[in-house]
Amino acid sequence: MNHADRNVSNPEPFGDVALYIDWENIKYSLWNHESRVPNALALKDAAARFGRVVAARAYANWQEAQHQSDPSDLYSAGIEPVYVPTRIYAANDPIKTAVRRKNSVDVKLTVDAVDFCLTNPNIHTFVLVTGDGDFVHLVNALRSRGKQVILIGCSWSTSWQLTSTADQFIAYDVDVDPLVTLEAPSPGQSTPELEKAFEALDQVMHDIRREGEPNVFAQVKLMLVSRLGRFDERQLGFASFKAFMREAETRGIVKTYTVGLIDRAYLPDEHVPEGIAASEEGLELRSANGHQPPAEHVDPQEDRVLMGRLLVFLDDLERNSPFMSFNFMAERAIESGVLPPSLSYYQVSSMLNVAIEEEMLRRETKEVFTRATNEYRDVNIFKLNRSHPFVAELIQKGEIPAT
Repeated sequence: MNHADRNVSNPEPFGDVALYIDWENIKYSLWNHESRVPNALALKDAAARFGRVVAARAYANWQEAQHQSDPSDLYSAGIEPVYVPTRIYAANDPIKTAVRRKNSVDVKLTVDAVDFCLTNPNIHTFVLVTGDGDFVHLVNALRSRGKQVILIGCSWSTSWQLTSTADQFIAYDVDVDPLVTLEAPSPGQSTPELEKAFEALDQVMHDIRREGEPNVFAQVKLMLVSRLGRFDERQLGFASFKAFMREAETRGIVKTYTVGLIDRAYLPDEHVPEGIAASEEGLELRSANGHQPPAEHVDPQEDRVLMGRLLVFLDDLERNSPFMSFNFMAERAIESGVLPPSLSYYQVSSMLNVAIEEEMLRRETKEVFTRATNEYRDVNIFKLNRSHPFVAELIQKGEIPAT
């Protein structure tokens, strides 16, 4: 059992809770540092530590390619996606060709949270998921009205001004959904209540898979409550429902995968389609075992031609945009029309993953300054590996300039 799974320090729930998520902030913070995306249910569970979550909203421009598949997963977790448009401004300086992207997530989220605070006196706690220091004013406004404000953000990118203003700071990567957890020296003693819960889970899982019910964690927990009359993983010593399911997986009752933003459960002997645990949102996709899934091949020769066209485009892109992130490469490749329009964002992302896995693209780390935190942080960027045999072949053919 993981040491983070057993929890003895969770606060006693008190009053109702409202959860507000600056989705783009937390998503990009996690991706740029750990190459992963937020777990929607983990965020909901973290907020539930402080009481009954009666409102949960996530703010982003859902029309942008990298976010288009997120709303359905958020709805599955009981989180309402709120659309905030992005405006693109051309640079005023004719020497500068870059464009400036700006949305008003901070304004929309702040207005909604304050309005909800004033019209719902039953809300005792506001949980804000962001690292953006601009939300200091919102935190102060909520606390001045007697509300407890809990902040969830990444340990490496959250504004220190924000953490010092909130009542409590929870590091997503440490206390919400840690990437790596350490094994406890001993699993602890089982109890009749715990064994009864695991027995009920086994029955529920067979019912769910036999009847074709949704196998998301939220549905599993709902059916456990129905089966047992009352179920609270915290009373059994677990910090979250995910921690309870991890222990069940250790016992061979289930096997779990994160599909997109949502955790799902399967029976131990159930066949899970290859790549089912891959995130399909246009980031650097990874399967359950941590490896990138292959591109969706149709014809090997055709794929080789398409990969060549993609690499030629990326060489040109790198000359004008030296700091190429994964999202940036995928979006620009689709917008350019260099690849067939029939290719989905997922397929283009899969091609990029193949290029990275086969070292046609080299991963590097770039230190950038973040205004929100007044600190420097590392981000992943990619460069064409001109010494790779396939890239060298394109250079020899003159499709990619030699220098």
